[in-house]
Amino acid sequence: MTASSTPATATTPTSEARVFLSLAREILQQMAVLIRNSYLHDLTNEVFADPLEKAQTALKDVMAVEGSFRLERSGQEFYANSIRVRMEIRNLHAYKYVWNELEKRNLGGFNFESVPSVQELSQFLSVLAETRSATETDDKQINLALQEKGVTRIQALPPRPEEEEGPDEQSALDRRQRAIHAYEQVLDFIRESMTNLDSPAQINMRQAKRSVQRLVDLSYEEGEGFSLAGMAAIKSHDNYTFNHMVNVCVLAIAFGQRLGLKKQDLAQLGLCALYHDMGKLHIPLDVLNKHTSLTEEEWALMGNHTVYAARTLFPLIEQDHATLHRILVALQHHYGVDGNGYPKLRLKQQQSFYAKIIAIVDTFDAMTTRRIYQRQFLPDEAMSILTKRSGKLYDPPLVKAFINCMGIFPVGSTVALTAGELAVVVESNPDPDRVHQPKVNVVTDVEKKLLMSAVLVDLSQPGEANRAIIKCVDPEPFGINSVHYVV
Repeated sequence: MTASSTPATATTPTSEARVFLSLAREILQQMAVLIRNSYLHDLTNEVFADPLEKAQTALKDVMAVEGSFRLERSGQEFYANSIRVRMEIRNLHAYKYVWNELEKRNLGGFNFESVPSVQELSQFLSVLAETRSATETDDKQINLALQEKGVTRIQALPPRPEEEEGPDEQSALDRRQRAIHAYEQVLDFIRESMTNLDSPAQINMRQAKRSVQRLVDLSYEEGEGFSLAGMAAIKSHDNYTFNHMVNVCVLAIAFGQRLGLKKQDLAQLGLCALYHDMGKLHIPLDVLNKHTSLTEEEWALMGNHTVYAARTLFPLIEQDHATLHRILVALQHHYGVDGNGYPKLRLKQQQSFYAKIIAIVDTFDAMTTRRIYQRQFLPDEAMSILTKRSGKLYDPPLVKAFINCMGIFPVGSTVALTAGELAVVVESNPDPDRVHQPKVNVVTDVEKKLLMSAVLVDLSQPGEANRAIIKCVDPEPFGINSVHYVV
């Protein structure tokens, strides 16, 4: 890994990258502690000793491999040496705190060219404390203050400039940015909400409804190479549970919109999807994030997440009667249309309509995401498995409708074309007879070398007769990040 000034979306991290990201989170955590303490205590106070030592140690470990360390915020995310720092629930408060402190000072982040001394870290904190109440601050002022205090190994970074685009490009960019922002807002909401599971009444349902409504509105902007379902191509190995909950929400809304549901019903479906797996947050983190296969007892514990979610949501019925829909989905999404799934209920009952939808999209997203205890299926393989299980776990008419909605080759799939190129599916074909001919972004030449700019192609057009999809392929060996082309 080498440092770069341009943040890029990270693929599934290697073991080396996981160590690096763990150190980056530790640095963020200690920065939050140090900045907060600098507002409350004199810098000679003993409360600084431990976090200063931990921060310096983490920086030493990073720089022993990287040579330097660049912490930068872009959008609502942090990047460490251009690798996105996906936060864990226990780090969320520190993550948000540091981000807000940088935003208040109009800073993009900090660059550490070499390991700073404890004295330099203390002076760095002093400068941040002194500019806490400043009405206007920027990187130039912060750097000048650092130089005056003799700090040479830490530099403040300016906010990243926004790139200028032409009118047509700007329109597409605006929609892309709104889509990404909406996704991040829902993800952020889920992260924060899950910290309040011990107090269900604290779950901000109003905020949840606003966040989901943005996704519903975006679902009506399908076309011209954009599909809300493409957002579900955003995958996270480290934060699977949170990303999965949001991806199921996105897929459910996209599917429901194609089924013809009204806006208010789409919003209700989206909320059901958003909370369908919240019971997993009652599962111990060492089981939830385990990097080896689960034991029989751990699988049984994981299986109870449906009941945990229903119990957590139940007290909210008093303030919102529609919570009953969310309870049924949380309880029934693994129940199966034949009633032979789980949990085992004394009285047999039929899956609710929303539960049938979410059972399908939940399985699809889970199967197409790489996890420790399950290989990642290619999208067309996942569709085939859904079809085989139709009538047992999944509702047959809805499975057919889902395939028609997503296509045989779903949005976000990387596919091989007969002409020799590789492409990423960006929009399914609504014509059932042409479901095999979606719109794609051609991303490589015939020698599988990445193109500088993707080429949008509608495979159903007569002029594209020489191009047809052969099969789905794994994008990773070719260095293709499908999210880049569909979001």
